[in-house]
Amino acid sequence: QAKRFVFEGREINLSKTCGIFITMNPGYAGRTELPDNLKSMFRPISMIVPDSAMIAEIILYGEGFSQCKLLARKVNTLYNLAVQQLSKQDHYDFGLRALVSVLKYGGRKKR
Repeated sequence: QAKRFVFEGREINLSKTCGIFITMNPGYAGRTELPDNLKSMFRPISMIVPDSAMIAEIILYGEGFSQCKLLARKVNTLYNLAVQQLSKQDHYDFGLRALVSVLKYGGRKKR
């Protein structure tokens, strides 16, 4: 196990408590693949789809709503129906970031 390495002419200490992570989202428009020489330096891992209903419930609790489990289920159902039934055009965004924005906006309106 190396304790130091050379990067752009500088010798750098390695720390076992530090890691470098990159996130690649293949398939997004305008994104390019990581070159093979860099890809070989990283270990790939798989990600799962986040539980939107649980995230919505937690955000609703944080925004001061009551009956958050029921509300989160309804909001999640609404978003799933929107994804399935509305246009697939790029300018429609029903991802997690949009869901969080709507829930936080609802919290601001509630106050």
